Amino acid sequence: MRRLAVGLIALVCLVSSISGSADAAVPLTFTDIYNPSKVLRIDFNLPVASVTSLNTQETLETYVPGTVTLSLGTKTSGPQEIHVRLKGSTSLQKLDWTPSFKIKFKKGPTGLGYLGLRRMTLNAMTQDDSKLHEFGAYTLFNAMGVPASKTGWARIYVNGKDKGLYINVETPDDTFMTRRFKDITQHVYEGAGSDLYMGSDTGDNKTGAFLVDYGWKITPNKYDLNNLISYTYLNDPASWYAGLQKVTDRAEMIKFFAVENFIGHWDGYSGPDKNNYFIRSNTQGKFSFIPWGPDQTFGENRWSPVVGDTFDMPMLSDRSDQPWVKDSYRGRLYVQCINNKACKLEYLKALKAVSAKAASIQLGSKIASAAKVIEPTLRSQYSANLDTMKYLDDVHTEQNRTIWFIANRRIQVADLLNQNGIK
Repeated sequence: MRRLAVGLIALVCLVSSISGSADAAVPLTFTDIYNPSKVLRIDFNLPVASVTSLNTQETLETYVPGTVTLSLGTKTSGPQEIHVRLKGSTSLQKLDWTPSFKIKFKKGPTGLGYLGLRRMTLNAMTQDDSKLHEFGAYTLFNAMGVPASKTGWARIYVNGKDKGLYINVETPDDTFMTRRFKDITQHVYEGAGSDLYMGSDTGDNKTGAFLVDYGWKITPNKYDLNNLISYTYLNDPASWYAGLQKVTDRAEMIKFFAVENFIGHWDGYSGPDKNNYFIRSNTQGKFSFIPWGPDQTFGENRWSPVVGDTFDMPMLSDRSDQPWVKDSYRGRLYVQCINNKACKLEYLKALKAVSAKAASIQLGSKIASAAKVIEPTLRSQYSANLDTMKYLDDVHTEQNRTIWFIANRRIQVADLLNQNGIK
């Protein structure tokens, strides 16, 4: 009888052990990866050749092989084979520093890649002293019904070396388009310092003012982009506004402009840089704008040496400064909109709706909560010496200023609406 009891105890322990191992092996889900209330751990394992390539200026934007493991609590996925490269323009850095990453997963049996993902974008936030702007911006875009990325947090290790806190931004690739749109995507164009001027539709998928991120294999031309650009040269105001619905999702585009302006996205389409955005066409040639790169938003003023200084981009103007450049012409469709009576009215109403949405979703409180989530990681990252601890004080100053900016922007919107007779 005693032997039976001992055997039963051993069996229970074995089952418990197996169960515990199974729990530990539970893979992550898409929701885990873009969970803003947690910090995901991402471990890159890169061979020597890949490390060398990513530390060489001429090749650091070229994809190289490696593996990645994703972990969150007891959940783990990987190691998974990937190709990875570094990303950025003014923020581009070598691997030994603090670079941003782009990941490509191999296609799985379903064609979707890994955990429903084909790609991942991991931003180091080197141009965002608050570490919260992308989170706040994408939260507001999504709340307004503008197709926009989900975000999460990640702490990245490369061959065991801690790279610190990153924001994990959902990449606007083909799987993103499938999740966000009910119709079929024809093309996804990347706007990087490009605007809708005659001649901007030249080149193939990898050349010209607009590169094609998706759709070239099936539709190897830019006829839809040519049609959109041609439309911007239509002069009759009434025909222009009515016909705008044929080439764009007009209401959605106007909301896109309104959110960009509320958050002060001077590095986006409707700002003076006309940069950091995607335009997506369906098979009928109707375009949607997709936001990107909103790190220098909410009044971020990296030109100023004074921490906490604010740069205010005007919300209703043909031209605007940006922190480094004075008086530049803004995005063509945005300018045409605010100079068309009907479109301007809808834009101002959309600004009013954005301001109200920022209040109703308590955007400032969401940002404050996100600050608490990432604080332990930041404190660990910057506690090495007095200089980096001083930078953490600057981070806190910018976080508080970001929350203040939202409240102040709502006052500015109210004044702008009053000036234009909008109740």
